[in-house]
Amino acid sequence: MATSKAETLYSVKEVKNVCPICFESFKTPRYLPCFHTFCHNCLSSYILSTCKSKENPVGFPCPLCRQFVPAPSSLGEPEKWTELIPINSIVQTMCEKQDQFCDACRRADEEEVATEWCKSCLESLCLSCVKFHKRNAASQNHELIPLPNEVKVTNKIESRASCNDHNAPVEYMCFDHEELCCPKCVCTNHRKCNQVDEIEKTAENLIQSGTLEKLGQEILQHNDVLLKAKTECETTMKYIDETSDRILEESSDVRNKLVRHINALVEVHHNDLAQKVKEQKGRLATFVDTVSDRQLLMAQYSQTLSDTEKTSSPILVQNYLKIKRQFKQITELGCYKPSVKIHSDASGQLSTILDKCQIDNVKIAAKSIPIWDIDFTCANMKLVCELPESGGNVTGGCFLENGDIVIADNNNKHCLYYSNEKLLDN
Repeated sequence: MATSKAETLYSVKEVKNVCPICFESFKTPRYLPCFHTFCHNCLSSYILSTCKSKENPVGFPCPLCRQFVPAPSSLGEPEKWTELIPINSIVQTMCEKQDQFCDACRRADEEEVATEWCKSCLESLCLSCVKFHKRNAASQNHELIPLPNEVKVTNKIESRASCNDHNAPVEYMCFDHEELCCPKCVCTNHRKCNQVDEIEKTAENLIQSGTLEKLGQEILQHNDVLLKAKTECETTMKYIDETSDRILEESSDVRNKLVRHINALVEVHHNDLAQKVKEQKGRLATFVDTVSDRQLLMAQYSQTLSDTEKTSSPILVQNYLKIKRQFKQITELGCYKPSVKIHSDASGQLSTILDKCQIDNVKIAAKSIPIWDIDFTCANMKLVCELPESGGNVTGGCFLENGDIVIADNNNKHCLYYSNEKLLDN
């Protein structure tokens, strides 16, 4: 059976109805895993602006404490995240209340100062109503929070594994769909599924079989790949700075030996270099930010998996499935590491500039490389196209930068050139 766990940010925290972003009264307040609350629109705008410069974002930092928040839904779609971040019902109700009177008494046209708050009913209660609230069989197990005169409440967030369709505690795991199920789900949506096990059994198997540990190891390995790619990218940025500085120095030394009208050409060359360096550094900086977020996500996954072993079975399985899905999405998203080479013949051209009218532009050799290798021994392949007249003894070939294909036909002793899957020359 699913259990619930209460996590407390502070033992006592003053309830404020002002959003820390817009400094206005909360409008649809939503809270993050770090328990900081923000308006729906404020949080949505913040997420979009934070993820704007990142490729396939996987999360965002809290606006206040900067704790990394993993994407609550599909990775790379930040515009959908805010809707899935939970609403802070306590703050929302407090903001809507215009006084500190007992809600139950108000319905009877009476005014009594409230002393406690019911988290289940989301109502404030006076001393008398609290007494009857505890005696009532339907509400005797409700959690009540004291409300002193300065309106302070304990800030607690309930965390439990619940069915998305029926909002009931999950008790089973469907292996056909890899979904958590409540008893009603098992009898309806999953009645024809081949394997549906109890959640405790599933959690035990995940630990004993090493599946949970295996996912953790894969995440650590992936994090190592991200760290390596990030380091190489930072090295490339340093290389760009050093190379660009060298090119500038060489061209400047030669420029001093030339006549005054040559300075205009040198200036054009410098501007071109600066522009291309800025563009490439921007690409590299974007990649570093993207990889940094994924590093943070991997670290959070690892910590979550480590902490999950100490939690209840439903939470363990829920975290495992969520992390497994998102980790699979990350590995399928693709992440290409920028590779940049800078070359300039400015110094040589400036030496013979008297008989030249212009300087060639700076050449940038930039390409994106997958940050993880492909294991061809277990890779899935599919037929993309068939090249006509290529049925001979093909001994090799290559893909050109424009997408054309050249293959060597050993039988006929010639090369076949294809463009858009059509044979052009042989």
